[in-house]
Amino acid sequence: MERHAKIVLLLAAALGCAAGPAPRGAPPAADRSRPPTGGSRTLDDVVRSDLAQDHAFPWSATRPLAWEDFQGQPPSAGPEGAKTSYILYSVWRCRGQAFEYRVVVAFRPRESWVKAAVLDDSLERRTLLSHEQTHFDLGEVHARSMRQAFGYLADPCRKTDAELGALADRLGNQEQAEQRRYDAETNHGLRDAEQAAWSLQIRRRLAGAGF
Repeated sequence: MERHAKIVLLLAAALGCAAGPAPRGAPPAADRSRPPTGGSRTLDDVVRSDLAQDHAFPWSATRPLAWEDFQGQPPSAGPEGAKTSYILYSVWRCRGQAFEYRVVVAFRPRESWVKAAVLDDSLERRTLLSHEQTHFDLGEVHARSMRQAFGYLADPCRKTDAELGALADRLGNQEQAEQRRYDAETNHGLRDAEQAAWSLQIRRRLAGAGF
């Protein structure tokens, strides 16, 4: 049978200097995946099914975010100009002593939103989307780190669900901490130099990651 850990992360990008800090990541969501029927489903099938239930799409180097992806209803109040919602999702199973796993970061359009004021301002429209894309790219950096960590495990099929879940949680917490640092250092994308530095750093980390 497959074993799962799913971590839902909610990040807000601020618009305007009066904006407060972005909200922290949400606690782990309930697992909504299903076991393979008759054991015939692959882990890729499981991932696709779970992401379809969330109406989410996975990160891709050839598919950058567009404002049309932000389909949620924005709140009428609050300083944030947009909110990105995504999943850092992992699933694993053992077949005998063969350990199989998948780790995916995926964008959730229905839980992500942007305010009209952002779309009506050509500068904010461009700069804030770049800030949001870097959030998503940073999620992919950490998804790759989690894949690497699973790949380096010694005798993973001897580990309990709790041990594997604790590893996924620890790596997910590291991801959330760096996302918060990114928002703090860029002031949610308002500091141009810091934003440019972070975006370049994340692009280089993606280009240099061999996993």
